[in-house]
Amino acid sequence: MRRLAILLFSLFAGPLAAQTTGYDTARQVHWATAAFFGTGWYRVSDNREAFIFRVPPRQVLSEPAWSGDGERRLGVEIFYPLAFGLHRLEDVPDFIDFDNYGTVTFTPGVAVEIPLSDRWRLRPHAHFGVGYERTSKEWARIYYGGIRSQYLLAENQNQSIALLGAVSYAGYKPDFEARGQYGSALVGFEGSLRSRKLTLAGAPARLNWHLTYSYLFDNLQFHVGPDEVVTVRDEWEVGLALARDGGRLRFGFLGFEQIGLSFTTSSNGEYRGITVNLRSPFSR
Repeated sequence: MRRLAILLFSLFAGPLAAQTTGYDTARQVHWATAAFFGTGWYRVSDNREAFIFRVPPRQVLSEPAWSGDGERRLGVEIFYPLAFGLHRLEDVPDFIDFDNYGTVTFTPGVAVEIPLSDRWRLRPHAHFGVGYERTSKEWARIYYGGIRSQYLLAENQNQSIALLGAVSYAGYKPDFEARGQYGSALVGFEGSLRSRKLTLAGAPARLNWHLTYSYLFDNLQFHVGPDEVVTVRDEWEVGLALARDGGRLRFGFLGFEQIGLSFTTSSNGEYRGITVNLRSPFSR
């Protein structure tokens, strides 16, 4: 959705604060917001870390396209994202140690891709689901969605560049009275360069990249110490990935749009993250 990525840190704000510092967990951003993010490592200031392992299966019901007689066909995808929050990630066995998982969320959703012209596409999406936090034994209802835009500025056989935009909204409701909600706006660019020499699975490789800026409508404050508050208001993200020209990358029954990494930071440098980059910011 990308994205309220800053909020990913909240996955451990409650569990770790309660276990290691004695801070008031009610002052932290709620753990349920971690459902919005991808597999990766995140840090706020110099003393708070979180690891997310996200399984993002999806089902493509139809691809967006224009027919020969000018009829528009919508693209429809169904999502079944399952995300786990890890207390530690120091060795491979940490992934299979059930006691290492502090939270789990399941937020199925749907996205509809609308081709407005040969260059411009819109992608509204919505997710609704639940999450569970083991330390507090708390359940929460989680929802997020928004609309993304991609406008193709230039394209030829060897390269392309597009303008990106998005408005997103997310929230949670753990009980009858308590609730939280967040919003963000994103602008940026993405592009693709075709390699003349490198191949992937018998086809030319492509280097995909993106650069985005997200402004958070809410000024987020993280209490990382008894007398220390970190404030985050925005996020910069740069991503690089390899893709296969004309098709998806496949590993057995798994298929990916691309494979790479994204690096994120806030303008004040207090937030940093590294995430696995499997899709364009437009189609996440």
